[in-house]
Amino acid sequence: MERRLLEATQKGYIKELNDLIRSNGLVLEEMALEGASHTSLHVARVAGHLDFVRELLKLMPEFVEKVNAYGLGLLHIAAVRGDVEIAREILRVGQHLCSVKGRERRNPLHCAVIIGELDVMKVQLSALPESVKEITAREETVLHLAMKNNRFDAVILLVEHLKQHKKE
Repeated sequence: MERRLLEATQKGYIKELNDLIRSNGLVLEEMALEGASHTSLHVARVAGHLDFVRELLKLMPEFVEKVNAYGLGLLHIAAVRGDVEIAREILRVGQHLCSVKGRERRNPLHCAVIIGELDVMKVQLSALPESVKEITAREETVLHLAMKNNRFDAVILLVEHLKQHKKE
């Protein structure tokens, strides 16, 4: 990733991003062509720059589906970090992002359950209720993962979700 773009991304400097794009309108596309799985969107997400993430999502929404070298997509990272606002922004691009598979075929909901991030779980379940049915490479459901990781609040939330959606 170009040094100036990386610096702007790490610091959340939207003006610098726009200056870079004005000087080279293809700077974001060039980064994507380099095959970088660790995009500026990933860096901004990790740094927690919500406004910068919003700007990048407008400019390059296709970046949102990329997984990084660790097999984590943006929604996976937001789930693990408990970042509800960034999760909401990501899901504005598309609810299907709840089903992006990362390492061990885990979706972002699996990651939120493992960590016990209830608020992010609620956002994801609201966006794509059927994501609760997806299984990992080890054939584990979100309920398995919640029990295995002693996330009993998550178990309660998931059971309530399943009851509610069984009626619909």
